[in-house]
Amino acid sequence: MRRPRSPSEDRTRRPLAAVLAAVLAAGLLAGCASTTRLESPNRGTTQKGLASWYGAKFHGRPTASGETYDMNRISAAHKQLPLGTVVQVKNRDNGKKLKVPINDRGPFVTGRIIDLSVGAARELGMFGQGLANVRIKVVRLAPKRRQLPISYPAPGWRGSKVNRDRQSGFTIQAGAFRKRSSAVALARRLRRELDLDNVKITRGRGVHRVQIERKRRQAADAVLQRLKDAGIAAFLSG
Repeated sequence: MRRPRSPSEDRTRRPLAAVLAAVLAAGLLAGCASTTRLESPNRGTTQKGLASWYGAKFHGRPTASGETYDMNRISAAHKQLPLGTVVQVKNRDNGKKLKVPINDRGPFVTGRIIDLSVGAARELGMFGQGLANVRIKVVRLAPKRRQLPISYPAPGWRGSKVNRDRQSGFTIQAGAFRKRSSAVALARRLRRELDLDNVKITRGRGVHRVQIERKRRQAADAVLQRLKDAGIAAFLSG
């Protein structure tokens, strides 16, 4: 039979419970600075984990932001950070740091927190090894209105063919979908209801994008206006 606690025993247990509660609260506060998910980041929010990089297979393809991926520029993919956010990436293996803008989604591999462009990987000294232990820190929040390009040239890099080619044309992105059937439905609507030509569906990193190509900026702006009038949120990606 369990013996009831005396008042003196209760008094000795209460301080212990209070101490444990205080320790737990302190631990939670300490954990706020570093998190595994960064859906709503603030400046100074950090995250630690593995970084990888992606290159030629995706070079020239559209990113989640609509910007054409140039592996030689400075950019990165992140699963949750708003597109346009700038993070400082520190390679914890060699101490090198680099400010990197987020313009794509990924990496979709367990245990990795950021996927860098080749240009960023080179600057951080991790291109040859493939993976690196990093800490990322939010240094600039995404702007309210997205402006392209989000990436920037790597130091000493004069530009690549994909960027020179983009100067001769413009791409309007009308939608991005996980399911190809949804992209097909939108593309069909653009062709039939809005009578738009040069409508295509591109696929990259698990997303199907519906895009319209135009050679001149004036023509691209006209398409944007027609899409806006039709209630379709589109943007110019090049």
